[in-house]
Amino acid sequence: MYKKYDLAAVIPVRLGSSRVSQKALLEVGDEKITLLAWKIRQLKKVLNKANIYVSTESDVLKKIALDEGVKVHHRDEYLADGHKASFSEVIVGVVKDIPHEHIAWVTCVVPLMSPKEYLQGFKEYDEHVLSDNSTCDSLVSTNLLKEYFWNDDEAINYSATKHHTISQELPNIYRVTNGLYMAPKELMLEKEYILGEKPYKSCVSKIAGIDIDEYEDYEIARDLIGIYNTKEKEKEKESIVFLDFDGVVVDSAKEAYAISMLTSGKINKLDELDLDSEHCKRFLGQRCHIGPAWNYFYLLKCIDENKESQFSDILPNEAGKEAKKFLNEFFATRQVIRNHFWDDWLKLNELYNGSERFIELINNNKNVVIVTTKDSATVNALLIKYGIKREIDIYDSKDYDQFGCKSLFMDDFIKNNKIKKAIFIDDSYSHIAKCEWVENLSVVQAKWGYVTPDIFEDNKDEVINLIMEVLRG
Repeated sequence: MYKKYDLAAVIPVRLGSSRVSQKALLEVGDEKITLLAWKIRQLKKVLNKANIYVSTESDVLKKIALDEGVKVHHRDEYLADGHKASFSEVIVGVVKDIPHEHIAWVTCVVPLMSPKEYLQGFKEYDEHVLSDNSTCDSLVSTNLLKEYFWNDDEAINYSATKHHTISQELPNIYRVTNGLYMAPKELMLEKEYILGEKPYKSCVSKIAGIDIDEYEDYEIARDLIGIYNTKEKEKEKESIVFLDFDGVVVDSAKEAYAISMLTSGKINKLDELDLDSEHCKRFLGQRCHIGPAWNYFYLLKCIDENKESQFSDILPNEAGKEAKKFLNEFFATRQVIRNHFWDDWLKLNELYNGSERFIELINNNKNVVIVTTKDSATVNALLIKYGIKREIDIYDSKDYDQFGCKSLFMDDFIKNNKIKKAIFIDDSYSHIAKCEWVENLSVVQAKWGYVTPDIFEDNKDEVINLIMEVLRG
């Protein structure tokens, strides 16, 4: 989700409408969802749902917002009556209550402005409004019109004579699409308007300029949804996000410790587990050096011999006979614990603080997949626990062992699926370093995961912004 500055998207919507009755409830798309739900879902693809507000007086519209997981701003009945309150009163009445520094005013009646175009606007706002040398104070979505215009009496942008102006040489005229307005909250309140005096004009596609003002506009937009969806699916096919699981989304180090202790016979039941012990701390301190689960066999051995500080040097490249036996028993033990002590097992796996944004990212983007050393069944169970609502492709060691390593697997995936842009997120530097050669793949280290103290950094904002660059172009 885009998070480079303190931004909130506000969707102002009321149940009443002058020309089209209950416009926000008109249905679009294959799922036949309301215009409001459609707009919320578009925004959730590029912005954290905690930063999306629906401002309305209607309980019906509030329910849609809450069902979509975004925030509700209650609008006073006076501000919802288009015949009483002025537009400036509405703006001030809404914006004053939004606790963010910058506001994106987004209408739900422009359904064909894509997530990519919203992201484009957010980035252009940063580049052309917030930069130190900027001459712009706000941003508005527009269509650049190279067309011939007349007023009631004469041509206004060309010579309608033998000196006719060709379209390429017509002066730039920008049509406001009513899809996106952005400005600092302070400026909106000062001007009592959604733009300043010098807005940057963010040019969007022609279909993104369709504004539902009358029922005919709705029919046009509804019928163009197929073209819109086709373009969106084509974009999805061109990009992929490979997301590691342990150390990126979920911290399962305590679960690994528990299963290792049970497998090795150091404890006989979960009640005997002491997560505050010195032994546990020594184990967790070496988690950054762990790869496949058989590594835990050697880690426990190093701790027993007081050699854990040398663990990374002692760890062999391949599992020995005892380690292979440990590996099989490790997964069998995990299965028993999952089957019979489900709640206790779940508690040992913790979502990283802030990683709910990755859950949201996965839910909203089908081209995000998991690549992990953990078995896919376990990963799937945990993803469901933490809120995944769709089937997700999970590639575990069984999938990429046939290639020999993750890098060869991803290289094959990218080539076979004709991916133009891909990104791999992993907390292990050695894993991402081995993948740097893969064409069309960028790699980023999740420094909040299983890393050494000198590397640790909560760089989730940076990582998510880079992911959005790949997903939305």
